[in-house]
Amino acid sequence: MKKKYSVPMNTYGHILPGAEKISKIYLPSKEAKQRLNWIDHYKKHSNGRLTCRYYGIPPKTFYKWLKRYNQKGLRGLEPLSTKPHNFRESKIPIKNINRVIHWRKKYPVYSKYKVAVLLEREDSIIMSPSAVGRTIKKYNLFFKSPIPKKKQRNRCAVARQLLHPYYRSKRPGELGEADMKHVNFFGEQRYFFAGIDCVSKRLTVHVSTTSSSIQASHILDNMKEFPFPIEKVRVDNGSENMKDFALKARSLNIGQYFTRYRRPKDKPFIERVIGTIEREFIQQGKLAIELEDQRRLVAEWVDHYNTFRPHQSLGYLTPEAFESRFKQTS
Repeated sequence: MKKKYSVPMNTYGHILPGAEKISKIYLPSKEAKQRLNWIDHYKKHSNGRLTCRYYGIPPKTFYKWLKRYNQKGLRGLEPLSTKPHNFRESKIPIKNINRVIHWRKKYPVYSKYKVAVLLEREDSIIMSPSAVGRTIKKYNLFFKSPIPKKKQRNRCAVARQLLHPYYRSKRPGELGEADMKHVNFFGEQRYFFAGIDCVSKRLTVHVSTTSSSIQASHILDNMKEFPFPIEKVRVDNGSENMKDFALKARSLNIGQYFTRYRRPKDKPFIERVIGTIEREFIQQGKLAIELEDQRRLVAEWVDHYNTFRPHQSLGYLTPEAFESRFKQTS
């Protein structure tokens, strides 16, 4: 009967016998493999000059690596270190270094040029900005800003509730959608925050020079003033719909719902309105450089949109007329 040998086990399965030795096997680098080809060719033909001509290398180079191979074996073919044997030592006095550290820690936002000026003016120490910069780098005198970056600061963890992609509201005020349109006009940035009732198509637009969540939250105030106040709002996953926008929705008792990532079709009504703003407002030359003038033009157009413009989806009624008819029939 054959004897069975037990194989040791670990967390990942059976241990291969001799695995420790296998792991220590030397694997030559790409350069060492190339030089080993030289050695093989030399031993095969016993002619160093022939090997040099075949590989196009100087004889001095070949014999140098052949000598290293004979002395150290395969490891002797590895590239030599290019690290210098002698390093230039800094001749900056320790007193000057201490003063650089002092001023840099006291004013971490000052550049090497400003620190050099402080050294000369306050301590009567003359140091070039380059020497100051080398000292700052050598002693790692770089400090993180106590204020997080803008993107990190504006981000806020919000519980992201999703509506079914085919969810459709049946009455005004049940569901609204919001989005942002960015416009660059003669170097001036304009952000059009739009909100719409998905049934009555009543629209509100707020214009700002920033895309912050504070500015986006103004849309919720406007939508709460609709004849049929909005109960739920559907938005995308942009940063303008986080933090202050979410806090405002909670304070106004408006349910905030998100679309799926990269699915603009999940909010078709506001996407359609964004196209309308592009065609009927922006492309008609109704942009202004001054923010107050821009807001006035937007307010006039939104009033025209809600009270005069016929809407095909409403049977060519205006949003105002549709809401009046809905009140009478409900």
